[in-house]
Amino acid sequence: MTTLGLSGDGRSKIDAQVGFRSGLLRHIGVAIGGAGGAAVALGAYEVLKSAPTQSFALLQAWGPTFLIAIFCVFVAGKFLENVNSTVRESVTVMAGELRASGEAAGRTADALSRLADQGGKQFEEVRRLSLYAAQEFPSVYERFDRQDAVLLDLASSVKGLHSKLSSEKAALEKKDEAERDGN
Repeated sequence: MTTLGLSGDGRSKIDAQVGFRSGLLRHIGVAIGGAGGAAVALGAYEVLKSAPTQSFALLQAWGPTFLIAIFCVFVAGKFLENVNSTVRESVTVMAGELRASGEAAGRTADALSRLADQGGKQFEEVRRLSLYAAQEFPSVYERFDRQDAVLLDLASSVKGLHSKLSSEKAALEKKDEAERDGN
C-alpha cells in the first residue's frame, strides 16, 4: 500500500489553499477595486465640473432609478462580498474534512495491509500444517493396515479358542453326564 502514498505517518499530504483573498490575488483585487472606485469618482467629478447643467439634466432625465440602481449595485457588492467569505469558509471547512477523510483512508489502508499480512502468515501456517499432515498420512495408513492384520489374527485366535472351549465344554458335559449315569 505504500506505493499508493497511503502511509500512516499521520501527516497530511493534501495542501489546499482556498480563497480569492490570499496571496497575490488579494493585492490585485484591492488595487483594482480601489482604482475602479477612484476612476468612477474622478469621472463623475470631471463631468460635473465641465458641464454641470448637462449633468444635472442627465440625472433629472434618468430620475431616481439611476440612484436606486447605484445603491443596489453597492448593496449587491456588499452582499456578494459576504457570500464570498461564506463560500470561502465553507470550502475551507470542506478541504479540512477532505484532508481528515484522506488521512482516515490512509489509516484504513494501513490497517487492511496489516490484516492482509496477518492473513498471509496464517495461510502459510495452514499450508505448512497441511504439508506435514500429508506427509504423515502414509505412515498412519500403514499403522492402520498393521493394526487390521493384528486384529484379524486376534479374531481368528479368539474363534479358534472359542471353538476349542466349546468342544472341551461339550466333552466335559458328556463326561459329567456319564459319571452321573454311572453312579
